[in-house]
Parts: sequence; C-alpha cells; structure tokens
Amino acid sequence: MHDAKTVLIVDDEPYVRFVLRVALEKGGFAVEEAQDGLEALSKLKSVSPAVILLDIMMPKMDGYAFHQKLKEDPQTADIPVVIITGKGQMKELWDLRQDLKIVAYLEKPFPVAMLIGKLKELFEPETAT
Repeated sequence: MHDAKTVLIVDDEPYVRFVLRVALEKGGFAVEEAQDGLEALSKLKSVSPAVILLDIMMPKMDGYAFHQKLKEDPQTADIPVVIITGKGQMKELWDLRQDLKIVAYLEKPFPVAMLIGKLKELFEPETAT
C-alpha cells in the first residue's frame, strides 16, 4: 500500500527539489527526494509514495529508464507518475504519456499551484476544483 499523500520528487536540480518540497509540504504533502533514477529506485525499497514527480533528463539513470524499471516491478507498477521536465520535449512527452500511461506532465517552469491542483485531483478527484 502506498503512503497517503507522500510524493517522491526525482530531479537532478537541487533548487527544483527544494522549491517543490517547500510548496508540497505547505500544501499538506509528505515529501521524499532523489537526485536521479538510481537513487529513486533505492528509496522505493523503504518508501511507498502515492505519486512520483519525475524529471526526464538526469545523470546516471534518466527518467525513461527509471520509469521502465518502475513499471516492471509489481510492487511499484501502479504508482502514478507526473512528468516534470524542461521545455523542448513536448513531442517526446506526448509519446511517453500515450505509451507508458503517464498520469500528467508539466513543462518547467510551471506554477507550483498548478502542480498542487493536479495532485489534489489525483488524490481526491471528487473534491478537486
């Protein structure tokens, strides 16, 4: 079972993780962080997030490879993923969303309020506005 309202941020940019952590915690979410796909896979051994915020372009293990590993493991396959990535990757993101069942994606920079809204829709679809 996934930890209710726990979000795992997987992004190689410390500033992005910091800003997202502050905003998410203020919004009532618990937050875990990983700087790349390898660290995220390690975290998933002890944490079961309700959703993963995933950057695509990262060192060591990028978002594509991480997502593939995530979906191959029955323990993590059903964790929803929201892609958070830089501009210029729109076509790739649409392909990724269709092929790998990404629940949402946001192109950096994005308003943090938009992310909070998407997460609330995901956690509480009947009460989200």
